[in-house]
Amino acid sequence: MLKILAFLSVIFLVAFLLLIWFLQYENKKDDKKDNLLTLIVMAIIFSLVITMVIALFLFLIIGSTNVIEILFSFDISTNQIIVIAISFLVYWLTVDNILEKVFKFLMGENIYAILSLSLTRVTAFYMIGIMIKLNAMINLSISAGVGTVLLAMDVLYFLKYNKL
Repeated sequence: MLKILAFLSVIFLVAFLLLIWFLQYENKKDDKKDNLLTLIVMAIIFSLVITMVIALFLFLIIGSTNVIEILFSFDISTNQIIVIAISFLVYWLTVDNILEKVFKFLMGENIYAILSLSLTRVTAFYMIGIMIKLNAMINLSISAGVGTVLLAMDVLYFLKYNKL
């Protein structure tokens, strides 16, 4: 639990610092200047929103990892699950977005791009599991399970906005 709080605290701090810098920069351009307290309160509120959204995604990944762990009766410590979830989330929010744009550019916005991205995710999650030194069977099950949850989200989003 301490790792989750530390991770979310770092997210909040980075978001706060970036937002306060951005708000001050934009405030200098404006004729009607806001006071520093207003800028700090706005930065805190927006940083909390950003942190809560990232926490939601983190708990989604932790939950799906826990379900897979319980479903297959794996012996994984809570500490390992948290490290796995944070690693998956960092990948999902960084490299995965770049790969998503590449697949959409190469293949267009279709189901094949979504499936290709899903296979790439499972492979990346498996490599993350290797770095964390998970057992091969546990690693494959967790990688495929979390990848399937993300695939389901992508397919539902695709079907909602692209009437097939």
